[in-house]
Amino acid sequence: MDSLSQLVLGAAVGEAVLGRKLGNRAILWGAIGGTIPDLDVLSGPFMSELGELIFHRGISHSLLFSVLFALLLGWLIHRFNKTTSLVTRMEWQTMLFLAFFTHVILDCFTVYGTQVFAPFSDYRVSWGTVAVVDPLYTIPLLLSLTITLFIIRTKRTRRVVNYLGLALSTLYLLFTVYNKSRVHTVFENELKAQNIEVTRMMTSPTIFNNILWSCTAEASNAYYVGLYSFYDTVPVKFTRIEKQHTLLNNIDSDYTITKLRWFSDNFFTINNADGKLLFNDLRFGAYFDKEGNKTDYIFSFHLEEEDGAYEMIETIIGPPKGQEKEYIDTFFARIWGVNS
Repeated sequence: MDSLSQLVLGAAVGEAVLGRKLGNRAILWGAIGGTIPDLDVLSGPFMSELGELIFHRGISHSLLFSVLFALLLGWLIHRFNKTTSLVTRMEWQTMLFLAFFTHVILDCFTVYGTQVFAPFSDYRVSWGTVAVVDPLYTIPLLLSLTITLFIIRTKRTRRVVNYLGLALSTLYLLFTVYNKSRVHTVFENELKAQNIEVTRMMTSPTIFNNILWSCTAEASNAYYVGLYSFYDTVPVKFTRIEKQHTLLNNIDSDYTITKLRWFSDNFFTINNADGKLLFNDLRFGAYFDKEGNKTDYIFSFHLEEEDGAYEMIETIIGPPKGQEKEYIDTFFARIWGVNS
């Protein structure tokens, strides 16, 4: 989930656990706790592009980290922060554990993938019910925290307002779970109606909303991608995308390729345009023009081959340069079923 959402969730947790004793300082400490797992991005300058990709949402997003680092940091804060003597060591540790672990759980609702069981397993939990940025999740927490800041810490109203924000954001997450189930059924029925046989499929909401959803379905030699909005009145249009995995050598043994396959959950296609070899992660969907035709991929990795081994040169995210406004306008129009 985006940094702002994680920060306000952590702040709300801090207020819920320590607000009565610390007031607004509890919000600050909670916000710090909710941000800490994402500090793994600071490793970027010291790692390769591939190493950074693997490390993000790794050990710092695990249950083990949530427990051990909460115990350690809670002890340190209690030991050296003399201004908060009213708070016990266990209360600090409890608050930090909840700030860390709610961060981890929230990330699991996105499609990116979170290594909850690291370092014992590199399995990536990904429920794909909410976009990485979704204002409808963040706004209730942000509004409740803003109001909470101006209420005296001993007032019962302060706790009620904070819990209301937490309740509304949590209810929205539960709604997205129901939403995904309904949308998944829609895509399944559409594939059957169009006589498209697939071995597996995945669905996820597009950025900023839970109205327009993307589907990637895998067949033997190709994928079928399509979009569905709640406002659509015509059948889903699926675009066939050839896998083109044969463009890669040593696909089962090359280190870079095996890691990218792990990252993409094997939902990927390869293309070589103008001599540029791209590994396209289809979990994040594709860009479509006004007629509903696929034009580009949202999440890709530029590869180079040398001496039979591949190296990941760069990560490519977002629409082609110079075409941002066109893609954004088309995207928001598509949310409301304009092209249906």
